[in-house]
Amino acid sequence: MTTKPIADLELHAIQAAKNQDWTAAINLNLEIIEEDDQNVQAFIRLGVAKAQLGKNNEAKKHFEAALAIDKSNLLVKKHLAKLKNKQPINLSQLQNTEDFIEEPGKTRIAELHRLANKDQLMKLTAGSLCTLKPKNRFISVELDGKYIGSLPEDLSARLSKLIASGNEYSCFLQSVSPTSCSVFLKEVTRSAHNQYISSFPVNKAQGTSISDIYLSDDSMPLPIEDIPFQVVETDADEESKNPDSFPIDEQMEETPEDREAAENDRNDRDRDRDRD
Repeated sequence: MTTKPIADLELHAIQAAKNQDWTAAINLNLEIIEEDDQNVQAFIRLGVAKAQLGKNNEAKKHFEAALAIDKSNLLVKKHLAKLKNKQPINLSQLQNTEDFIEEPGKTRIAELHRLANKDQLMKLTAGSLCTLKPKNRFISVELDGKYIGSLPEDLSARLSKLIASGNEYSCFLQSVSPTSCSVFLKEVTRSAHNQYISSFPVNKAQGTSISDIYLSDDSMPLPIEDIPFQVVETDADEESKNPDSFPIDEQMEETPEDREAAENDRNDRDRDRDRD
């Protein structure tokens, strides 16, 4: 049994898949499953690796094992449909470059909203380069000039502000189905104006699934604490800078200990006056 933490094994398994080292990917994912037989992503990666080696029957078994754990996993269903129709699970369009390496604070997977119609979505392929187009309230995502969907409003607000002040981002399709679509975003250039501002503040709850940008249907929603810039500076914030401006109802309630201490202070002052 392995002594390596599962998180480390997952990182190596993901990197092996990106490097198309399928033998290593198989061995690493088998190690993960030994430790955690409910690890859906390990079964998916294992199935993908077996499919790349032409072992479709084994790949099917691994995908079915993943589906038994997560019956609503669209990516698994898509892979199984391809195997059933004798179509290859082709990862050749998933470029093996630095563009797809996860970097804390510089990358994010986002689920698109306001999706295009089903027929248009089914023509899309994971790994395709998209274009970000800032609008009034959101950023639209386009491919070859055609609208696909939009980023969530909170993320759109944040990136619109950063783009307007000089940042540049790349955007690639991460996964797509008839009813959902997610993209992999990466900060390409950070302007001098934004040099101390993280594009995607790191959430402590984020696991390693963000690295698995092609073998997973998981999305990484914007953390709650990532408040859009335009709603950070408010009148209330300005008032709170003045220590004398706190409302009366926010003052700390006096405790019995506080009252006793105040009474002792008064008694001490009275004794001092009597001595004088």
